[in-house]
Amino acid sequence: MNSSATSLSAAQKRPYIVVLVLAILVNIAGIGIKYFTDDPSLYSMLARTMAQSNNFADIIYHGKDWLDKPHFPFWMAALSFKVFGINTIAYKLPALLFFLMSVVYTYKLARKFYDQETALIAILILLTAQHVLMSNTDVRAEPYIMGLLMGAVYHFYKVKERFSLIDILLASLFTACAVMTKGIYLLIPIGSAIIGDYLFKKDLKNLFHLKWLLAFILVAIFTLPEIYTLYIQFDLHPEKVVFGKTGISGIHWFLWDSQFGRFNNNSFIKNTHGSIFFFLHTLLWAFAPWMLLFYYAIFRHIRKMVKGVVLPEYITISGSVVMLLIFSISKFQLPFYTNILFPFFAIITAGFVREVFNSNRNLFFTIAQYSISGLLIVIVIVLNFIFAPERLTIFLPLCILLAGITLYIYKNTASKQRALFLFTCCVGLWVNAYLMSVVYPTLLTFKGDLHAAEYINQHHPNDEVIAAFNVPNAFEFYTHQPVTFMDLNEAAKHTNALILINDDQKAELQKNNTPFELVKAFDNYPNENMTLPFIIKAKRMTTLNHFFLVRLGSTAK
Repeated sequence: MNSSATSLSAAQKRPYIVVLVLAILVNIAGIGIKYFTDDPSLYSMLARTMAQSNNFADIIYHGKDWLDKPHFPFWMAALSFKVFGINTIAYKLPALLFFLMSVVYTYKLARKFYDQETALIAILILLTAQHVLMSNTDVRAEPYIMGLLMGAVYHFYKVKERFSLIDILLASLFTACAVMTKGIYLLIPIGSAIIGDYLFKKDLKNLFHLKWLLAFILVAIFTLPEIYTLYIQFDLHPEKVVFGKTGISGIHWFLWDSQFGRFNNNSFIKNTHGSIFFFLHTLLWAFAPWMLLFYYAIFRHIRKMVKGVVLPEYITISGSVVMLLIFSISKFQLPFYTNILFPFFAIITAGFVREVFNSNRNLFFTIAQYSISGLLIVIVIVLNFIFAPERLTIFLPLCILLAGITLYIYKNTASKQRALFLFTCCVGLWVNAYLMSVVYPTLLTFKGDLHAAEYINQHHPNDEVIAAFNVPNAFEFYTHQPVTFMDLNEAAKHTNALILINDDQKAELQKNNTPFELVKAFDNYPNENMTLPFIIKAKRMTTLNHFFLVRLGSTAK
């Protein structure tokens, strides 16, 4: 199997293209869904402050210096806000474009070493992986990293093959932007991918070519905007209080504390939890419905390498395994961390799937994918009847659509294994279409901060708005007029201002006999992840707390 293999015929390609179009549509379908977790709300607020102040050097949160993430994704979102206005779609759009960039480069990288069908399989696996679809609705930094990382690896590999000025410039620029998105640890998967390919191909001589020194210098030059902005915001002002301390160096934080300090658990932000097996079991759902194939494929990949079998490439195994091990050893472990490695995982898995197609038989593939697809279908059917039975008018058309596309696939795909692969893709897309059309909208009906913002925009568009502390960032982002944050004692001095408080703050007002007028109460689900009691509709109300819009002071009723 190599890049010179015969391409698919038009008839063979058609089912792949149909599913590919559906996959892209589902991935971008969540672009307008409002925030139901806090990170996108926070990042939107930081980018909005940049856009409105025209200050792209400082990262400011509620008037204070903020030091937790590098600038690049905030620059992209702020520029999008400048062009398209301050809204949810404008925040998510650049991230989705970078994700689509990762799809393009995953295809191009796979096509370097394998045939066209393998490359198509790889991008379909990437587009239908569960946590990719979720992350393209609940947008953080990972879509940016995926695109930049894959672009850097692809162009660096072209430099490895034959020096080209445009390739080394693009690779270095993408690498620098990745570093300015999440930190210099991203040099690890990029570097290990290329170095590993040299090592396993026993080409040590060319590993020390001067072109790699040039690449290092270019990456350093392209990263200077981040160094400069951190210098002028923090290093020039040692009197600023950050993490409760003065004399904090933004440059030192960027080069060490932001990532390696966390990995070593000796930075300003620490975590006492973590398991080396966290990502192994997290991938069971995060890389669904392909997780079993991936585990088997990577086992076969490594076994071939141990036996000395020459493989077409070592980029994917080198780029993914080293970083996966580092993630696993680190105490900082969140499910979306491994998303950046999914393009590598997809290519590794696609190689195995293509072998199954060639052999036209593989009992493991058949049992695994029918079992996973069937299980996902059953889970969604059960979920609908306990979570949102009133949404049957949405659920039934989704089921009919899945049945229709399944019938099309099996009628127009000659190989049963190919049909099963495409069917599995469609099941993954169907699950997430259900999440976007039923689950997320239902969850959003119980986000009191969002409804408080909408109520103010509609009924009190000119009132002064104050939020007591512990109010989610989404409230501030979606409220049209400026929001001022202060404690209740300060807020009481603002006669007739609308104030958003939670249950505890309302109880405090009542305990202190502070007069207030209740303007509106809002049910609120306080968690980001859905708990079992919330999923069961009959028990949902027991999981809620509340937000209240009130007026304080002597004028209150």
